[in-house]
Amino acid sequence: MTPDSNSRRIPVVAGLALALLVCTAVPAAAAPAATQGGSLVPKAVAFVRTLAKGDMQAAEADFTDRMKQAAPPAKLAVIWRRLIRKVGPFQGTSDSKTVVQSRFITVIVKTDFKSRALGIAVTFDAARRIAGVHFVPPP
Repeated sequence: MTPDSNSRRIPVVAGLALALLVCTAVPAAAAPAATQGGSLVPKAVAFVRTLAKGDMQAAEADFTDRMKQAAPPAKLAVIWRRLIRKVGPFQGTSDSKTVVQSRFITVIVKTDFKSRALGIAVTFDAARRIAGVHFVPPP
């Protein structure tokens, strides 16, 4: 396998591993206001940094009940370790982008790893709980 084809597989593998997390999102009763998106950026960044520290118990603290079932701490740890094996150690976060869709707000946090940058999309429901997490191109 060439390095180019391997680098293309990283988002696919990571995306497949976490795609199930997004599928567990359940629409909230009321759509969150678009103005709440900005206030969720620090919460999304803190979540990503908590993952990077390896504190999966704390990382799932703001999960919806369905997310807790889909990605308990042990499973979250396995997913994170697989990601680190593919892209190298976590280096930090930088930019973010907020997207409001229907009843959810997604904050895409740009994350830097040793071999590449990725976006970690953290989706919040109307109650400001994490209803989905997946990898996307960086913002």
